[in-house]
Amino acid sequence: MNSWLGFSLVVVGGVMQGTFFLGLKYVNPWKWENIWAVFSALSLLVLPIGLAVATVPHIGEVFARTPGSTLWVVVLYGAGWGIGGVLSGLGVARMGMAMGVAVLLGVTAAVGTFVPLVANNPEMAFTKKGLVVILSVLTLLLGVGLVAVAGKKRDASLAGGSNSVQQGKFGVGLAICIFSGIFSAMLNLAFAFSQPMVNAGTEIGASQFGAMNAVWMAALAGGFVANGLYTGYLLTRNRTWAYFTLPGTGRFWGYGLGMAVLWTGGVVLYGRGAAFMGQVGAVMGWPLFMATIILISTVCGFLTGEWKGSSAQAKKYMLLGLVVLMVASGLVGLANRM
Repeated sequence: MNSWLGFSLVVVGGVMQGTFFLGLKYVNPWKWENIWAVFSALSLLVLPIGLAVATVPHIGEVFARTPGSTLWVVVLYGAGWGIGGVLSGLGVARMGMAMGVAVLLGVTAAVGTFVPLVANNPEMAFTKKGLVVILSVLTLLLGVGLVAVAGKKRDASLAGGSNSVQQGKFGVGLAICIFSGIFSAMLNLAFAFSQPMVNAGTEIGASQFGAMNAVWMAALAGGFVANGLYTGYLLTRNRTWAYFTLPGTGRFWGYGLGMAVLWTGGVVLYGRGAAFMGQVGAVMGWPLFMATIILISTVCGFLTGEWKGSSAQAKKYMLLGLVVLMVASGLVGLANRM
């Protein structure tokens, strides 16, 4: 196993996932549900299926050889991840962007790391390597908290101190964000418990890379269920189906494709990189992946003007949060060398 190549691939995958959202900023007059429907169909169905078919000989035989319990676990974990994505928007609306995203990502990072650690590598927990990984997750949570404080101070300064959170619904929002974080971590659990499917793929002649593409095809198809139903509901409720044919919006389909390539590519590289890390890839790769996504998305937000006009104190907290996130990534790198 080449652990440093795995480390690098996970970081590149995180960079891709941290930048995919930029397309959302440039699709007016489309609404969120329009671009998300295009993105979801391409990133969760079209690209994963195409990649799996292109890299796995006799793809149907992989699923036939996979134990039914494993196939259902992968699909259901993927569906759970899709539910987490839907819940995230509802929770953030009630808690506010800063606190909502912090709680969601914090729970996602912790659950996605500790469940594979306890289930697949319990003997690692109290080794030097395991303790450094745990420390990296705790450092990641601290970094997310600092970024959240920065975001809250930014929102307060831009809004003149007004509260943008839906009044009287903070507790409900907190519960939703916690559940969203748990469900969102399930994409890593699909990867962590997919080894029998990977073995089925390699037995019929697929490479390790191709076999993992079969896993992502199954997991992301499960994730499309919640995303497809929710965007379809919004398109119908808001009567925005017609927006797909508005004059001058043809290029938005290209933006959706670009978003899908970045997002799906990030998932594929994460899986490949974590596999290179060996048996503990799902434990070590996930916090690194999350830290990179948060770091890059925050920097992109700053570069695209989201922090323009915010207070100096907000920017200081943001900078401190980014430094802590880099420290968390460095700790994963240290664990990778042990």
